[in-house]
Amino acid sequence: MSDCKDIYQKLGGNQECYSSDKSASEQGKTFVINSKKHPKVCRIKLDKCLIPAVAHQKQCDYLFVEVRENDELEYLFVELKGNAKEASYAFEQICQAIEFIKKKVGQIPQKHIRGFIVGGKDTQEMNRLKEKFKRSIGLELKHSTGSRYEF
Repeated sequence: MSDCKDIYQKLGGNQECYSSDKSASEQGKTFVINSKKHPKVCRIKLDKCLIPAVAHQKQCDYLFVEVRENDELEYLFVELKGNAKEASYAFEQICQAIEFIKKKVGQIPQKHIRGFIVGGKDTQEMNRLKEKFKRSIGLELKHSTGSRYEF
């Protein structure tokens, strides 16, 4: 958890939600961060860990916070999506998680927010959601129709 200490101080919660792992897997889907390109990363389990299970509160599965060389933080919100969920539901999970984190840390520049959805179909709706994300929420929303995404 060495790369997570400062982030833990900002976000709080249970220390067991934090890890220096650079990958996450659930429901047969995997998200991996390239260690050479992104050496300082903190993985935070959001769903039913940092963000408690509350009625009407959606949350994505993980948040990876990358500490850049200039000490800027990059926020990577990840939803590992089972086939049963629609693209709009995964999008809403990411958006609500972003709002939850902003309440904890304050404003985050749009250029430092990225969303990732691993799994599901590539549809027109997904393309529309990617544009909406880029327009008003973060730098980009990436989607992989496969079972693995590497950043």
